[in-house]
Amino acid sequence: MGSPSKSVLVSDPDRPDSGKETPGHLGPGTVKLPVSADRIAELGVRYDCLGPGGLTVTSGTGLSAEAGGCDDSATFGARIKAKDLHGRKFADTVTVTVGKRTRWRMSVDITTKDGVKQTVHG
Repeated sequence: MGSPSKSVLVSDPDRPDSGKETPGHLGPGTVKLPVSADRIAELGVRYDCLGPGGLTVTSGTGLSAEAGGCDDSATFGARIKAKDLHGRKFADTVTVTVGKRTRWRMSVDITTKDGVKQTVHG
């Protein structure tokens, strides 16, 4: 995925109440995770989007979150532990599928099986 577009600004998902806007993405995208899927103990996403369309966030069959319509005033999120997957699996990426002209920004929180916590931004 390319770097964020400077002309596309959305709320910061890490601090949604700050009123600060940061560069985001326009259209679909993928965030590469810094660890392999089989090392993930817990995966969480926080995302802001500014419509007019919605977006869906997925990682393999293990994580799926959707916002039907978005505006810049709300932060959405989802979190799941590997022990609760019941046969489903995470992927090495988090994929964002969006509606037409939807802008977004996302933070991905990862806890590995040995307890290391990391956050990546997309």
